[in-house]
Amino acid sequence: MTAYAQELRRCQLVLILRAVLDAGGNQCAAARAAGLHRNTVWRVVREAGYTPEQLKRMARARARHAEMGAAQRKPPASEAMPRAEERRVA
Repeated sequence: MTAYAQELRRCQLVLILRAVLDAGGNQCAAARAAGLHRNTVWRVVREAGYTPEQLKRMARARARHAEMGAAQRKPPASEAMPRAEERRVA
């Protein structure tokens, strides 16, 4: 397999895994969202060595991590710093 083909497979796997995790581990929903056939998603995931249970566990962990991160995030810069007009001293 050429380096190009290997890189193409790696990118395909990354995109499919991201779609599956975004779909909460649901491979059929991920396939619909990505515009792929569900068998393609299943084959790529299986060839990468993942099981459906692992994907669901990863999706739950990702959701928990996102919830925790949202609670600890700093306010946006627009809220944290006063606007230029407010900083001017007369």
